[in-house]
Amino acid sequence: MGGGQQAAIGDRNVQVQGKGNWVWNFFFGWGGKSLTRHEEYRKRQALLNNVNKCWVKDVLEKSLYNQVMIELGLEERPDAITNPWSAIIETNDSPQPLPDGTKIIDIFDQIGIGRTLLILGEPGSGKTTTLLELTRDLIARAEQDINRLIPVVFNLSSWANKRQKIEDWLVEELNSKYSVPKKIGQAWVTQQQLLPLLDGLDEVKAEYRDDCIATLNQFKQDNGSELVVCSRIKDYEALSNRLNFQSAVYIKLLTLEQICHYLDSVGTDLAGLRKLIVEDTVLQELAQSPLMLNIMTLAYQGVAVEDLPKTEMAEERRKQLFDDYIEKMFHRPNRSKGEQRYSKFQTKHWLSWLAQRMLQESQTVFFIEGMQPRYLKNKFRQWQYWVLLVIMNLVAAGTIATIVILQWFLPEHSISWSSISNRILLFGSWFGFILSTESKADASRLIMYPIVQVFCFLFRKKLPREFQDNIPILHDIDLSSRFRLKAPSLRDLKDKVLQHSLGHALLMSEWMWKILLLPIIIPIHILFGELAYAIGMQRLGSNSKKYFKFLIKRSIAVSNEINESIDSNQNSNYILLFVILYQYGDMIKIKGGLLIKLSLKILTFIPGLMSFIFSVFISLFNVLTAEKIEDSLAPNYRVKEASKTAFLSSILFCLSSIIAFQRPATYYRFISCILGFLACLSYLPLLKHLSLRLVLWHSGAIPWNYAHFLDYAADRIFLQKVGGGYIFIHRMLMEHFAQMELER
Repeated sequence: MGGGQQAAIGDRNVQVQGKGNWVWNFFFGWGGKSLTRHEEYRKRQALLNNVNKCWVKDVLEKSLYNQVMIELGLEERPDAITNPWSAIIETNDSPQPLPDGTKIIDIFDQIGIGRTLLILGEPGSGKTTTLLELTRDLIARAEQDINRLIPVVFNLSSWANKRQKIEDWLVEELNSKYSVPKKIGQAWVTQQQLLPLLDGLDEVKAEYRDDCIATLNQFKQDNGSELVVCSRIKDYEALSNRLNFQSAVYIKLLTLEQICHYLDSVGTDLAGLRKLIVEDTVLQELAQSPLMLNIMTLAYQGVAVEDLPKTEMAEERRKQLFDDYIEKMFHRPNRSKGEQRYSKFQTKHWLSWLAQRMLQESQTVFFIEGMQPRYLKNKFRQWQYWVLLVIMNLVAAGTIATIVILQWFLPEHSISWSSISNRILLFGSWFGFILSTESKADASRLIMYPIVQVFCFLFRKKLPREFQDNIPILHDIDLSSRFRLKAPSLRDLKDKVLQHSLGHALLMSEWMWKILLLPIIIPIHILFGELAYAIGMQRLGSNSKKYFKFLIKRSIAVSNEINESIDSNQNSNYILLFVILYQYGDMIKIKGGLLIKLSLKILTFIPGLMSFIFSVFISLFNVLTAEKIEDSLAPNYRVKEASKTAFLSSILFCLSSIIAFQRPATYYRFISCILGFLACLSYLPLLKHLSLRLVLWHSGAIPWNYAHFLDYAADRIFLQKVGGGYIFIHRMLMEHFAQMELER
């Protein structure tokens, strides 16, 4: 058959294509590879859609200066990166201006294979916007060519939390920010299918930035991956390490000519601002930043020149500008439905609290489901959170434990409601405490906490560090770490459960008689041929032997081709037996009469039915627990998913409990016990999140409907939505809110 060999057995059953590339297609065109390629393509497109929706549509296209884009000047900065040839060859490290109109995608394309690019700039100069323009162009290419890398935007600020290897950090960020299951994310990172676009190197905590650069350099050296990194230039130049990248560009500040041209292009009443900028050097300095220029156009639209604030201090002018911008946005027409529900003081207070938490946690994107108990800085609030969690776990775990125990030790007489409530309190107090502490170490620290407090108070000793700031039982809330169930759609039930199970049942029926019956039928067939010779039926015996020999020769030839195609002779005997059984089975089906075919169908019905029932359960479990990349992410996404999981696990537990009470067999009780345990696990992170939300709301740190408020803040252009999260329109505004001193 040569190099392009193809061998076939039967009509559509086993197919060998090319040496080293073989496909086993069992009945009905079942082929794993085409399905895998389709799934990989779907997951790839889902991630591309998420990145495009989160960063291009929600951020880039809704940026402050989207209506009139400013063409930013670029210059090469070879001195900002490590050049391995500089010690051997004399190189020119001075800044090199790039021609007007040069796009960031053009610079990236010129770098070549293994492209690495560093984007530098002043605060508010458009670094993130430039990165997102590059993201937009790379996504457009990746959607047209599946061989291109998947561009994904990450923010480096979260790296400082664990200071992991970049590979591990990317997997966690894919899971937490884009809802990519960790197995899929790990495969993409290992196979180098991603192009990480890393914003905010300057937002990494200052003491860890040099380590971050060293880790990025190690990642590049180990993987040869393409990378793009953004940073403020002053923060980057203050570091001792340098990125070992191929190219670096600096975004130049705006000139007075560009500023005036932009103000003329906006087309709104900005005559007073334009006149003052020409005369005021401090205002000119601020307006060199595209961010500050756009905030000026929004804050001072329609304001006469004599009413504009004047001060000689740039920092004071910047603070005043942000205050004026915030005040102007409160009077902005409401684009969302419904009346304004929040006062100015409430909005400033809640945004100030949010900004402070984000800066302390080195966060750039805020997710509601990402709030943690360490946000509670007051010990009273921490105890309030933990006691509330214990009470919730007492009710949930106590109820489940009572139902499970009653299945095993159901008394003969009837049980009163008071008896049931007593059992819930008894079991719930134990299980609630265990679930709320999560470990023996937590329980021991909790018991020791008041003892240590009293001892230090009596003997005037300083509290140990672990007891000073937080109570010793505050654990992070991870709504994605537990197992997740999803309600199956009708299409999933039809395609992935019923049709899939039916295919398995038919496959089992087909192979059951070949594996179990043919080893008996083949010797009978051989004896039949010999018997035909013995009784004088030479023609019948000759045809039987002739066909059987032909079948054996053909099977040997095909099995040899299969062995060659997979470059292995280890399983040659099994493959030969497989081919013989397969072709002999086809012969019986074709040559056999109606009685033989009917007998085979009857013999294979029971195994097929059992296989169908078993496959339905397995397929339904796979559908319920299937991991997928969501096509779109919304605020509170993980909370909603955790709620669905808790609800479905409760339904399964209730059904199993009803069966266990009606049919008190050990295995029914055992299944109910397992489902009850899984229900407790599914409720735990949800109850933690609910407890934290209640305490934060009660303390006045957040409103009750947090997503509604954050949407309102985005409508005021204080925040921007990024998929299921929120970011301040710029870090400088977040820092302004964090430093804000509020007065009623």
